[in-house]
Amino acid sequence: MTHCPHCGVDLEPPKRSKPRSVPQHRRFFAMVNAAFDHWPESHRFKPVTADRLRKWLCAKAGYATVKTVDTNGMTTHEAVIAIAAELATADPVHFTSASLGKFYVVQSKSIDFDTLPHLQACAVFDAVAEVIEAETSLKVDQIMPPISNRLKPKEQFAEVPI
Repeated sequence: MTHCPHCGVDLEPPKRSKPRSVPQHRRFFAMVNAAFDHWPESHRFKPVTADRLRKWLCAKAGYATVKTVDTNGMTTHEAVIAIAAELATADPVHFTSASLGKFYVVQSKSIDFDTLPHLQACAVFDAVAEVIEAETSLKVDQIMPPISNRLKPKEQFAEVPI
């Protein structure tokens, strides 16, 4: 690795692994949308949007960062300040829980197409599918919309003279 002698930033671009697949990426979002459409009304988590469900599913699948505020030994005022400070820096879509004197802020990690490598994306997407099946008791393959055999635009209008 080559680093800038002044600021220490890495000057070499990260080595790219196998590129992500556009169909895989689209299938993941179709899977999340299908889960949103079939989400049980009786479930304790009530997603307002498919995007919020996606982030919850990724976090539930373990693809998340968890920040912990240990409130043991703090006054109520100190705990409120510490928790408020952590929430102020959190992603707008985050999840919280508390247990035994600890407050947790859970944020799903980015699944950005250009930064999440292919094999890691495969693992995350498979883990999310398992969470969907465990939380809904539905098989992902059963709720996914069928893959259409649409023609590509060139083939669709091939007989039309231009």
